[in-house]
Amino acid sequence: MKFGSSSEVETLNIQELQNQLGTRFFGVGNRLIYVPVVDSTNTLAMQLAQEGSEEGVVVLTDSQTAGKGRQGRRWIDVSGRNVLSSTLLRPLFPPHLLVMVASLAVVNSIAETCGISATIKWPNDVLIGDRKVAGILIETSHDLSGRMVAILGIGVNVNGRIEDLSEETGQAALQAPLTVIATTLETECGHRVSRELFIAHLLQHIETDYLALQQEAREATETFSTLTSTDKPISRLIRERWRSQLSTLGRAVQVRQSDTLINGIAENVDDNGELLLRSHSGELVSITWGDVGYPIG
Repeated sequence: MKFGSSSEVETLNIQELQNQLGTRFFGVGNRLIYVPVVDSTNTLAMQLAQEGSEEGVVVLTDSQTAGKGRQGRRWIDVSGRNVLSSTLLRPLFPPHLLVMVASLAVVNSIAETCGISATIKWPNDVLIGDRKVAGILIETSHDLSGRMVAILGIGVNVNGRIEDLSEETGQAALQAPLTVIATTLETECGHRVSRELFIAHLLQHIETDYLALQQEAREATETFSTLTSTDKPISRLIRERWRSQLSTLGRAVQVRQSDTLINGIAENVDDNGELLLRSHSGELVSITWGDVGYPIG
């Protein structure tokens, strides 16, 4: 199929994806659910969780009619061009670690699939240069048994031009969270990218770190842990990897929290992933949420 015409929609090749999957159970067999058009993959995954579906279920689509972004905004997509996925998880560890696992998985998948480097803008936007290529939304709840459920939603601009967004969605594009200039993997690497291959890499990276964290959490509840005094906890290693990929640190930033703006230098992050901002008054402020922007000049 010729790619580039706004009237053509390319659908995911599920058989090709299944052939490339290297996961142990994420998205394997009946844990892979593909719906060509859905209101929101996160919403569907949460419904499945409440109905008792096992973890590792992955919901994929070519287009969302009510995609979710961070802080209640809409995620606008162009049909057949992006990776739109939600994975059902039942973590035994704090959700902030999922933010790190997910953003690292996207960065690593971009490197593997496209051979280009990406970074993380705190807390979980993935950038190529200063252009946004992916966003992450994690929603948590509890099932009927009281166990925590987390839905890990990931949206990646894969193929086409970012100009297609405004051409195909009209005024709706103005509602998109374009606080930074967006881009696509195709634009950055100069050729069409296999969504199937990207998803296979993505699920592999998520599963590897997730299972390691689950094992660490189980061991922490046992009398005798397999960790020795010289071993670094998996959670700390993941935090260190995530911190090393943050492009936000050391920069002058502006954090918007509703109608409030906080300016300063992004100095560090703490063990919970909160941003430590040195304000102009010299105070060190802990930022738990908000939109980070880079002032011009």
